[in-house]
Amino acid sequence: MLNFLVIIFLAVNIACVVLAAIGLKSLVAEEVILSGMHICGYDYEEDVQLSISMVWMLNTVWEVLALCLSVWIAVKHFRDLRRLGPSTGSMIGDCFRVLIQSHVLYFA
Repeated sequence: MLNFLVIIFLAVNIACVVLAAIGLKSLVAEEVILSGMHICGYDYEEDVQLSISMVWMLNTVWEVLALCLSVWIAVKHFRDLRRLGPSTGSMIGDCFRVLIQSHVLYFA
């Protein structure tokens, strides 16, 4: 599972950097001075809204995937606690401990 997450993470981040670089390549900035006030304006030479939207979509898909996997681990842990009975101690503390231990790389 860790290999799967690392590969997906790298693929998403590399794709986002490439798409962002393509979008920033066609960025044009201009400064307008009106009555002593400096106003900056930004415009794109080409239509890059699709690449910017793709960056947002890829990041959103990655975050949703990580959230689903976190919920899956939490549900699995709660089922194990229920099966073991009341001798396991605090359920909330155990849940946070398992989530932090299994996702320390992502949270870092």
